[in-house]
Amino acid sequence: MKKLVLFLAMSVSATFFSQESSVLESRIQNYSKKVDSIVTREKSLMNSELSAVDESFRKSQISEVEQRNQKQLIALKYENIINEKIAQEKEALNELTKISVNNSIMKKNDTLKNDRVGAVNSSQNSVVNISYKKKKSPKDLLRTDGLALTYGFLNLTKDAGSFDVFNNDSEMRIGNSHSFELQARRERQLGSFTSPLFIRYGLAYRADTYIPKRPQVFVQDNELLFLEDFTQGNLKRSKLRNVYITLPVDFQWVLNPKYIESEGVNYLDASKKQWRIGAGIYAGVRTRSIVKVKYHDENDKFKKDQFTLDYGVNSFLFGGKVSVSYGGLNIFIKKDFSPIFNNSAILPNKNAIQLGIDLTNLNF
Repeated sequence: MKKLVLFLAMSVSATFFSQESSVLESRIQNYSKKVDSIVTREKSLMNSELSAVDESFRKSQISEVEQRNQKQLIALKYENIINEKIAQEKEALNELTKISVNNSIMKKNDTLKNDRVGAVNSSQNSVVNISYKKKKSPKDLLRTDGLALTYGFLNLTKDAGSFDVFNNDSEMRIGNSHSFELQARRERQLGSFTSPLFIRYGLAYRADTYIPKRPQVFVQDNELLFLEDFTQGNLKRSKLRNVYITLPVDFQWVLNPKYIESEGVNYLDASKKQWRIGAGIYAGVRTRSIVKVKYHDENDKFKKDQFTLDYGVNSFLFGGKVSVSYGGLNIFIKKDFSPIFNNSAILPNKNAIQLGIDLTNLNF
């Protein structure tokens, strides 16, 4: 009986809070519409007065100092008007919307510092944009920190100078061998705020997976590494995975730069979609190499074998990268100038190349 009472009490409470939440959400939406209506109407009137001030300045009827002072007075006047009109609404409406209104209308010179849209921009006919979302300044957009996840089709070439991504003589399965890289990086503009040149640098975790053509598997015999046909049953998959920690440095050039003015300073507008070309280098150290073999034995029992490579793979990595990007889409070619495999590996091709794409770019 107690359990039943408890269950009913919890059900009633859940229903009550659900209804209250629904009502509160409806009221908030209604308040938001009222705020938008008030701000839009008064903003239109304010813009008319601001335009008249700009016109007087263009006709040399007032000085630049007078123009700035009049704009500040107009902005403060309309801030007070909006607050007074909101005060006439219900007390709950006033409590929920006062902060938004205060942040929506320009307050002296503090608006841009707080990164709130609502400032007067004389280069755009003095239109005041109202936003309730935090926005980065044009300067902040030119300095980014973030994470990038990339994927590339991986293959082997005979020498460091070959760029044949689809080399059939590599003994690797083209389209199955691949490379993933997770990169924590920074991007900084080089030169002035209008410069189209950027540098990227960071730290990356890279995992290369080589899958040989069936029925071959990687074999380690004493200090030798080589490929041979699998004879212990029905081979499902064989692979060699090399893991690296790399230090990439990349230079990016914006091909279609657009510009924006903020507080009298011109900036490259990083909010617009850009065409870019990039070139860079990377160096890394191998942390481990593992061979994995999955197969069914003579009794059709599934088995997995795994062992760590001690020989045949170089410990250090060095290579170059070129890329083309538009907006969030980035395509690249990476070429390892240093061979992946050393003299202990009896393989026809030892230099890696990959054609890839950025899967995810997250900026903070």
